[in-house]
Amino acid sequence: MRPTSWLWRGLGAVTLVCLIVLLAGFGLALKDHWAPSAGMAIPEASKPPAAAAGSLASKPELKITALGDSLTVGTGDETGNGYVKTAAADLSKAMGKPVRVINNLAIGGLRADQLLEHLDDKGYVDAIVQADIVMLTIGANDLFEFATDGGSLAQGSEISPEQLDSRLPVAEKRLSDVLAALRMLNGAARIVYVGLYNPFYDVESLRIPASDTIQKWNAYAHGFAAADGNATVVPTFDLFESDIGSYLSSDHFHPNEAGYARIAARIVQALQ
Repeated sequence: MRPTSWLWRGLGAVTLVCLIVLLAGFGLALKDHWAPSAGMAIPEASKPPAAAAGSLASKPELKITALGDSLTVGTGDETGNGYVKTAAADLSKAMGKPVRVINNLAIGGLRADQLLEHLDDKGYVDAIVQADIVMLTIGANDLFEFATDGGSLAQGSEISPEQLDSRLPVAEKRLSDVLAALRMLNGAARIVYVGLYNPFYDVESLRIPASDTIQKWNAYAHGFAAADGNATVVPTFDLFESDIGSYLSSDHFHPNEAGYARIAARIVQALQ
């Protein structure tokens, strides 16, 4: 056999080995790209930012982002503090560390389904991922809309507790969607949901039926918080029962300064 035939056979074998090695390397690269191994760290740039891990007590400073409706705006409080600023100031004193409200993005009249849409906005996302505590009130406008078919008391619309109760599952789904979205955006922040109260407690025809529905709502929120493990539902229902006129503003719906102060005190108790 001629020497050249051995040469060509040798070159062919080397080429085949190189091809096999190349294909194997390409396959491993694809595997690591689409299904990284457990020991492979995901690049930090691809991870969503989140608040630092650890308890609130372990952090040298606490940052609060507030969301939701007019109760988080502070409507009804002539001082403009509402519960958010008051809770931050009182929590700072109680814990002996700086507590800052870095964002209050609440909007008067906001419903839970509308808040969920806002959670896609960059400004909301940035505010939430920076927070150690996310405080919010939401759901009152959803329930009120369902109870009145979207009308207002000023226009003569009547509240139907039966209608509200029948639509409660829809409103509850809105709330769970909001809370789940918040947790997806920030896996470490303490979510503080301020429970609802019955502003019509002194209206005899609405006291029991409206209270029953609101208690169901609060229980639903508490169930989510318990499952989450790092969320708190702050009860406010009892704060407005005994002497509701002393704690509501002139619109008979929102708290006044004293009412917000009571809510803030509950929040501080829950976070210590």
